Amino acid sequence: MNIRVTVASLGFKFKSIYSRIGSTVASTDSRPPSGVLKCHCKSRNPLKTATLFCSATDSATSATTGGGVSGVIPGDGPGDGKFLYFAYGSNLLARRLHLMNPTAQRHGIGELRDYRLDFSTPASKRWGGAPATVVPDPGESVWGAIWSLDIEDRDHLDEQESVGSGLYDVFNATVRVAGGGVLQCRCYLMREVPPRLAPGEARPAARQPSLVYKQVLLHGARESGLPAEYVERMQAVQDNGSAGASPPISLDSLQQQQPAQAAC
Repeated sequence: MNIRVTVASLGFKFKSIYSRIGSTVASTDSRPPSGVLKCHCKSRNPLKTATLFCSATDSATSATTGGGVSGVIPGDGPGDGKFLYFAYGSNLLARRLHLMNPTAQRHGIGELRDYRLDFSTPASKRWGGAPATVVPDPGESVWGAIWSLDIEDRDHLDEQESVGSGLYDVFNATVRVAGGGVLQCRCYLMREVPPRLAPGEARPAARQPSLVYKQVLLHGARESGLPAEYVERMQAVQDNGSAGASPPISLDSLQQQQPAQAAC
């Protein structure tokens, strides 16, 4: 059994780590699902707990399980001129993404399997509510837009996703597309991992997106051409009714915008 791990949350990265990673990983005697492990990692910083995104492989198949991390993150490889990015939140909407990433062009849509869409803390002051994230969850899936960006926008995208401040981490998402193929895409998820809501459990106030943020997601989902059933699930997420303090996209501008179908 080999464990492939990428660590971004402590300011360094491990790739293709097997028996010696300077870490203690629990329960590796059986194949773990792709997702999150809590490990104690030694670095220049004091010993602390890090969130590791991992996939399990064996020597017979060398196959990556689920939709987790594998290989170099798109945009981080030497000589990368362009990279693919999987958006599931406000960047579903073209004019939102283009505010800081003008080179972005639609590549299509895809499905990130074994993850769920959720909303977590801390709340965004600009948007006025909980921002979106993806959380490893076997059997669930997240639909999103696949964008192609020039490498010059990579740092802009990281800045938008607050990678430097530690709000989000970047990871390599294996996204399934029409025809059964897969694409490796740059993607982001929050370090604060929200627990799964029990069936019938109301969404806590701290984990509710604002009304404006949710409407941006819905406009972006329709513009991207995501499946109608998935859009209905997004619509059902409870919001807090806020129009936000200074959202990048306002409710008024959304109401004036005519829904547009993506041209891929």
